[in-house]
Amino acid sequence: MTRRVPGTGRARHAAIALAALLVTAAFGSAGAKPRDPEPPAKPDARVPSRTNAPQPLPILNRDDRLPEGYQDLVRRLMARGPGDTLGDGVFALAEGSFHAGAFDEAGGRYADFVQRFPRNLRANLALERLLLMKDGRDFGDEPLRIYARADLMRAEGRADSAETALAAGLARYPGTKLRYHFRYALAEIARDKGNHAAAIEQALAVADTSGDSRLAPAALKLAGDETLAMGGPPERASGYYQSLLERFPDSPLAPSVRERLLQIRKKMQL
Repeated sequence: MTRRVPGTGRARHAAIALAALLVTAAFGSAGAKPRDPEPPAKPDARVPSRTNAPQPLPILNRDDRLPEGYQDLVRRLMARGPGDTLGDGVFALAEGSFHAGAFDEAGGRYADFVQRFPRNLRANLALERLLLMKDGRDFGDEPLRIYARADLMRAEGRADSAETALAAGLARYPGTKLRYHFRYALAEIARDKGNHAAAIEQALAVADTSGDSRLAPAALKLAGDETLAMGGPPERASGYYQSLLERFPDSPLAPSVRERLLQIRKKMQL
């Protein structure tokens, strides 16, 4: 039974048009000998045309059904905007170079990705990678290699191995420029494992005012969130959130943190 696909208007038409182009590209008769044009005939809606001339795309309404074979493709296209995933392959190549330790190659690929696909959901991560490689080329790139390997381990679901690698790297290179990135990654791993106290400890080390790390806003939010998650005093969590708003008022995290802070204060007044 063919499912109905929600959505109307230009987004639906664009999705179906793209689906038609993809199907044509995959299954079209490229290189085939052109056929002689057939004499015009009275169109019959019950019989599909057998000519090679392109047929106009249907204008679908809410209750129309999609042709068999288009459904899954159109559903995926309509679930996410065209700028969300365009360029994913380029990003994957850049990530592969980064995790392999080919940082010059990775930098070129990340830069190309950001310039060509600025609307992709991974554009911010690509920019962070560029900043990471710009700032972290000390000790012969060894801390950066450790961080890249640990990042790959986390992506593969080997959080314990990543934690061990990061802790060992931090102990070996305590003065590396990437020490705050090491600690923030350790905070995230501890958070994901439910070790709230360790997550807060690592996050506060990142947020230390003497460090001037660009990860400090995220670290303060993480410390506040983990304080609440472990059942700690709301006043303490509020202090972390308030510090974020005072130190980094223009942070993209500020609006959500401000809302969270207001909710905590309302509950404290009840």
